Amino acid sequence: MESIPEPNKRLLAEFAAKERERIVELSSSGQLVELDRMAELLGVTPQAVLDAEASCRTFSVEGVNGRLYPAFYASTHLNRTLLEAVSLRLGRLPGASKWQFFTNPRLSLDGQTPIKALEAGGIDLVVAAAVAFKEG
Repeated sequence: MESIPEPNKRLLAEFAAKERERIVELSSSGQLVELDRMAELLGVTPQAVLDAEASCRTFSVEGVNGRLYPAFYASTHLNRTLLEAVSLRLGRLPGASKWQFFTNPRLSLDGQTPIKALEAGGIDLVVAAAVAFKEG
């Protein structure tokens, strides 16, 4: 196995620190929530959330003290069944990658985030974007 050059190690460490900072910010703002809170927001048991994650219908990102779940799954503006269908298309990508997909504007969605496009009913375009993202 090759040794990672020292400058690259520093960059990786800086990237990891910024990622942890961002997750703390997202958690503090309520955009990412702990398992029990996610279950409460959805009106289900924590086990149901874990089952949904195991089947790729939802996802989590690794927080400082454990897994955190996107609160947008509990949004009254989104059809959760459609949201779960898109998450399924993303398969077993890491949670951070799925977060990035759902929350960043996509050119293929006319500059909207997949969340906003789903709110507007654009399921077919969002599914196509998810497939392209996963394959890319």
